[in-house]
Amino acid sequence: MPRTGKPWITANQVTLARLVPMPLLAWMIYRGAKTGDSRWFWWALIAGTLIGCTDWVDGMLARKYGPTTLGGLLDPIADKVFIAFAYTPFADTGLVPWWACALMFTREFFITALRSAYEQRNLTLKTSYIAKAKTWTQMQGMGVMLLFPLVHNKNILLAAFWVGAAAPIIAMIALWIVRRKFWRGALVMSASFIALILVFVYDEMYALRAIMIGIVAITWISGIDYIVIGWKQLRGRGDFSMADGVRILGSLALPILLFAVLVYTDCPRWTIFTILAFELAVGGLDNLLSHHKVATLALAWGGRVLGVSLLLGGALLLEAEATPLTVVATFVSVFGVTAEFVRGRAYYVDALIE
Repeated sequence: MPRTGKPWITANQVTLARLVPMPLLAWMIYRGAKTGDSRWFWWALIAGTLIGCTDWVDGMLARKYGPTTLGGLLDPIADKVFIAFAYTPFADTGLVPWWACALMFTREFFITALRSAYEQRNLTLKTSYIAKAKTWTQMQGMGVMLLFPLVHNKNILLAAFWVGAAAPIIAMIALWIVRRKFWRGALVMSASFIALILVFVYDEMYALRAIMIGIVAITWISGIDYIVIGWKQLRGRGDFSMADGVRILGSLALPILLFAVLVYTDCPRWTIFTILAFELAVGGLDNLLSHHKVATLALAWGGRVLGVSLLLGGALLLEAEATPLTVVATFVSVFGVTAEFVRGRAYYVDALIE
């Protein structure tokens, strides 16, 4: 039962504060990769851990004092933007394959597009446990991958992985003893580390790639209900619209183009981060507006997303013009997304502003 009264700090304020240092996290990773100075990776690891912990804090406050519509919109946006600012530098600096990051974000955009289509038709799917575990798996993976440029001693790394495998099981046992509550997420976490240990022992050179591929696999598996069960229900209704089509087409094209432009052109990096963050953010809003049956029509949505995609495609084809094309694409995205948030503000700004 949520408590009454106003807390010193609200869940929404924690979520907004979590968004502020995210560009700094990306900058630290870039600095570490560019200078070869491991201190920047340490700072990135500390910053990423602190940002990740705030996710637990705002969740605790929301449960204690009651959730809000605004909080329900902001929290998943903050999680996705955090992942974007952590993994994009990984792809850009070659720490992980760029196509793996592109596939991970393709899933995020694609499932968001499908969810909007389902919300518009009152089709609801129960979120699976692995879908709930997806975000913290991505966050955990970020921290583990940062250890590779930091720790060069194979035995120390292996010991750290064994600690990572054992700690969740110990926590699960302690939780059962104290509260008689079974934490099945511990099994997933421990199994992930054991799989990593096996790959690392076989060939440590494959370990980083294996982590990223494993994260991508879990990310896609977590959306399997939306793809298999939900899509079947959607097709069975026979009312697939142009608005659905432009959302799905944009969700498949945009992340692939973003990461290809990131890797194969010299465009300003801030443009990629900005487009990725804004388009991830508007997806949550689109789900909310779809639930209220006031989703953006095909022309407006397609004009923004497909317009940005065409500009990014032009940047790939005309590499010499990559900078102006990506800058224009960024302004199109920012203007269009801002307009969406202004238009839909009545549906997410709570009557009592926190």
